Amino acid sequence: MIKRPLLLSAAVAALAPAAFAQDEDVIISVTRQPLPASKVGQAVAVLDQTDIDTYQSVYLADLLTHTPSLVVTRNGPPGAAASASIRGAGADHTLYLLDGIRLNDPSQVGGGANLGLIAADDAGRIEVLRGPLSTLWGSGALGGVVSITSRDSHAPLEATAAFEGYDEYGSARTAVGGKTDRFTWRLFGSSVSDDGVSTFAGGSEADAFTQTSLAARGSLAVTDSVTLRAFTTYSRSRNDYDGYPAPLYAFADTGEFGRTATRLSAVALEHRFDKGEQVLSFSESQADRHDFFSDGSEFVARGGIQSADYHILYHVSDATRLLGGVSYERDTMRIASPAPWDPNPTPLSVSVNTASVYGQLTQDVGPATLAVSARHDDSSSFGALDIVQASVSAPVGPFRLHASAGTGVKVPSLYQLYSDYGSAGLVPENGVTIDAGADYVLADGRIGVTVFTRTVRDLINFGYDGCQPAQLYGCYGNIDRSKASGVELTGAYAIGAWTIRGDYSFLDTRNESAGLTGKALPRAPEQLGSLDVDYRVTEKVSLGLGLRHVGDSFDNASNTRVLQAYDLVDLRASYNVNDRVRVYGRIENAGDARYETASFYGQPGRRIWLGVSARVF
Repeated sequence: MIKRPLLLSAAVAALAPAAFAQDEDVIISVTRQPLPASKVGQAVAVLDQTDIDTYQSVYLADLLTHTPSLVVTRNGPPGAAASASIRGAGADHTLYLLDGIRLNDPSQVGGGANLGLIAADDAGRIEVLRGPLSTLWGSGALGGVVSITSRDSHAPLEATAAFEGYDEYGSARTAVGGKTDRFTWRLFGSSVSDDGVSTFAGGSEADAFTQTSLAARGSLAVTDSVTLRAFTTYSRSRNDYDGYPAPLYAFADTGEFGRTATRLSAVALEHRFDKGEQVLSFSESQADRHDFFSDGSEFVARGGIQSADYHILYHVSDATRLLGGVSYERDTMRIASPAPWDPNPTPLSVSVNTASVYGQLTQDVGPATLAVSARHDDSSSFGALDIVQASVSAPVGPFRLHASAGTGVKVPSLYQLYSDYGSAGLVPENGVTIDAGADYVLADGRIGVTVFTRTVRDLINFGYDGCQPAQLYGCYGNIDRSKASGVELTGAYAIGAWTIRGDYSFLDTRNESAGLTGKALPRAPEQLGSLDVDYRVTEKVSLGLGLRHVGDSFDNASNTRVLQAYDLVDLRASYNVNDRVRVYGRIENAGDARYETASFYGQPGRRIWLGVSARVF
C-alpha cells in the first residue's frame, strides 16, 4: 500500500466541552440500559446536542466523521449511496437506530441502511459504539452501532427554525412542541436541496438531490408509573446520478435518477416499578425505491420490517441488574425490473420471520462493572443461532480500564437469499472482536487508548463458483474471511476559552479469502484521524477549525486500484445575536481538496454555508 505519514498530532476525542465532566455525568443508552460511561466496557463516542450545533453538519455522515475509526464512503455527492465503516468492518456491519428502532431496508442488496439518505434532522444525541453488540440488538451490529436520539420538548410551548445554505445548496428546518405535567409532543419538518456536484468525477453535469422529511412524536404519562410513547417519521427523496450508457458502457454523465420514500412508526408502553421497568413496543418501517436508467429500464423495490418487542430491566440489588427481552420480526422484500422489452415482469415477493430472546447480567464488583450477555435467534431462513458477549470496566486511580470480547452477526439479506443471484443455503456472517483500553481522566479532559482485533468468517460476497446452472452471471456465497486489528488514540482537553478534541486510528486489515490472502480490505485506510479546535472569543462569538485525514486505501479486493489519501479542512464561526437568535457559517473543504472515497465518483469541493437559527418562542 502507498503510505504517507499522518500530519495530525494524536489526540483528542469527539466530545464537547460539556462532556468533559466525570464519566458518571455522561450517560450511555445504546447498551439498552442507561449507564454512566465509567460502567461501559466498550468504546463509545458521544455527540451531544452541543456537538451537533457546533459542527453545523446537515448530513449524519458528516457528523459521524468526528468519531474515531470511522470512515465514510460515498458513491457521489450528497444523496448518493453512502456507508460507514467502523474499524474497517463491512458496509452492512454497522447498525443504525433511530430512537431504538432499526433503520434497515430489507430491499437493499445487503439489507442495511443507506447512510446517504439520513440527514441530521432533529437529532439531539448520537452514540457510536465501536465493536459488536449483536447480543442486545441482533443482526447488523457486527462492527458497530450508531444510535440516534431525537430532540425533545422542554417548555410548555416552543418553536425553532433554522435556514442555511449558499448558491446551489441549502436546508431549512423547523420544529414546534410543548410539555406539560402529563403530555410532551414535538413536530418537526426539514427540506434539503443540493445540485452542485456530478456523480461521475469526470462529468460536467450537476446531479441534484432533494429531500423532505416530517416527524411527529408524543409521550403521555397515563399514570405516575405508566407512559405511552409514539412517533412516526416520513421522508421523500429524489437524487440524480450517472451510469454506464450504451454503446461504450463506460461510467459517464447520464440522466438517470431515483426516488425513495421511507416511513417509520412505533408505539411503546412503558411501565416503571420499584425494581426497574418493562417496555412493550411495536414498530413498522417501509422503504419504497424507484430507479430510472438511461436505457429505459427501471428497478422498483419495497422493503419492510414489522416487529414486536418486550424488554425488561430489573434491579436485583444496587450492584446487580438483569435485562432481557423477546422479539419477533418479519422482514419483507418486493422487487421488479420493468423494461421496454419486459414492461410488466412478475415481481419477486419474499419474507423472513425471526424470533429472538436475549438477556444480560450486569454486576458491580467493588468499583468494577462486569456485563455478560447472550442471544438466541430462530429464523425461517437460516435456523437457530446463539451468540455471547462479555465486558468489564474498572476505575484504577485516575484511569478507567475497559475490555470486551464478543460475537457479532450479520444475517444474509433477502436479496442475497432469494434474488436471481441468491443462494438459499447462506449462513449468517459471524465475527469475534476482542478489545481493551484505558482512559486517563483529568479535571479538564481525558486521554484514551484502545486496541482491538476482529476475525470475521462466512462473509457473504458475489462470485461464480457453486452457483446454480441458471445463475450464469454469478451468485452470492459464504466465501470470504477477514481479520482486522488496530490502535485508537482519543482525547479531549479544555484550557481557558480553548477546547481541543480529536482522534487517531491505525488499522491493519487483512483478507483471508481464497486467492486474496494477505490483501488489505477494500476502503479500509491504515491511518485516519481528526482534530477539532474551538475558541470562544466572547460569550457571543465562537470560532472553530476542523482537520480530517484519511490515509491511502484500496478500492477493490485485489488491491489494484488505489484511493489516494486526502486531508480536509473545515472552518466555522457562530455569533449569538441574543438568547433567541444565532447566526453561523462554515467553509467545508476550505482547501478545495479533490478526492475520492470510491473510484471515479465525485465529491464536493470547497463550499460556503451561511445560516441562521431562531427560537421563535
